[in-house]
Amino acid sequence: MYYFYGDEPFLTDTYTKRVLKKTVGDDDVNLVKFSETFTTEQLSDSVESMPLFSESKAVLIKDFEAEKLSDDEISITLDILADVPEECTVIFSQTNVSAEALKKSKAKKFIDKLSKLDGCCVCKFSALPPAKTAGLIMKKAEKNSCVISRQNAMLLVELTLNDITRCSVETDKLCSYAGSGEITAGMIEKSVLRMPDAKAYLIGTAVAQNDRKKAFALLDDLIAQRVKPIIILSALSSAYIDFYRAVCAKKAGRSPAAAAADFEYPKNRAFLMEKAFNTTRKMSPESIRKCISLLNEADLKLKSTNADERTVLEQTIAGLLQYV
Repeated sequence: MYYFYGDEPFLTDTYTKRVLKKTVGDDDVNLVKFSETFTTEQLSDSVESMPLFSESKAVLIKDFEAEKLSDDEISITLDILADVPEECTVIFSQTNVSAEALKKSKAKKFIDKLSKLDGCCVCKFSALPPAKTAGLIMKKAEKNSCVISRQNAMLLVELTLNDITRCSVETDKLCSYAGSGEITAGMIEKSVLRMPDAKAYLIGTAVAQNDRKKAFALLDDLIAQRVKPIIILSALSSAYIDFYRAVCAKKAGRSPAAAAADFEYPKNRAFLMEKAFNTTRKMSPESIRKCISLLNEADLKLKSTNADERTVLEQTIAGLLQYV
């Protein structure tokens, strides 16, 4: 029996598929699937029934919702799972809830009790640090007869905000484009579709670097993609919160890694603190506080007035540029 969960749905899916391939292969007849909830009778029948024309079978429970079961149903479920026949493999594949969220739910108690059962493996997939993700990109490119430098792999990680699923998809796309050659930074910049929040975050970086043309060009792209202005403003505000934390951390003599830990950044997002350290070299806490005040005013305008949303964003960016 396996319970896969954590902050990396890509890894949860990957290892779920590996276990299924090892146990039932392509034999759909001996694979029973449940999604979210099920009755204890359904689970019991599925676990205890004999496999058809095979030595093994599997029961896959996708995105189990313990919250929807009563305490009695949880207890009965655990009793069933305490006596799984040798020919059956049960797999819980949890991709819809973060590990942090599970700590505050009924599912945490369920996982704790499940982990104490004989033959059960509970595996938590933590978010990977950017360097690790870059290494996976390089290996994937190599398997596809391509070459990508670590620097360009890190660029891909940054553009996808270290989302492993997107990194995998974009690497496949880049390998198809490059053939058997090298994946260059130019290819990545042209081919990789930036996530809206990643592009909005880059507006903050462009403003901090006093690159007026790039900042407004990025805004134009997001408006053309019909990204909601409030989402753009939210990502831009997140960038400035990172900037403020970075300048305060530098003033306190903290390193980027220490600051990321202080503010409890997930491992896959810790690189944003290092980036903020580099971006804010010429910025003071006072100037960033004024910028955050402008962003707050823009938020109030978008939520409580009929002002033209694009105009509000353009005026806000112009105001931020005054404090560079």
